[in-house]
Amino acid sequence: MSRVECDKARCSGCLACIVACLDQHYDEADEHAVPARIYEMQKSGDSDFETYVTRSCLHCEEAACLKACRFGALKRDERGFVIPVRENCKGCKMCLKACPYDVPRFDSEGKIVKCDGCSVRVAMGLEPACIKACNTGALKLV
Repeated sequence: MSRVECDKARCSGCLACIVACLDQHYDEADEHAVPARIYEMQKSGDSDFETYVTRSCLHCEEAACLKACRFGALKRDERGFVIPVRENCKGCKMCLKACPYDVPRFDSEGKIVKCDGCSVRVAMGLEPACIKACNTGALKLV
């Protein structure tokens, strides 16, 4: 299965991938944008220095979220990504309850938001926006 993986040792915590994800999936005027990439603050060793790391959907081979959704709000595409079908989402959050990685997010309309592997960009022969924006090479399509 395909997914975008983050090498946390190479991640600088700049969050450029988050901005790229938002730019790819939302109009700039959308004040309720929810990034598909998840960012978390982490402390650096014994110091008080804090930085961010990112993660996204693992697009699991046996995707619990996909099995849990009764409304067809998730499907697997030809690349192996488990992608949202927002028009089918009822906001029940069964996918979130089933996901062992706490990945699905929900926007102000209560609809699912998760990594789709930038299917529009990939169809045009481009790499996912988060990978293109990562200046340390921490993000890779695997």
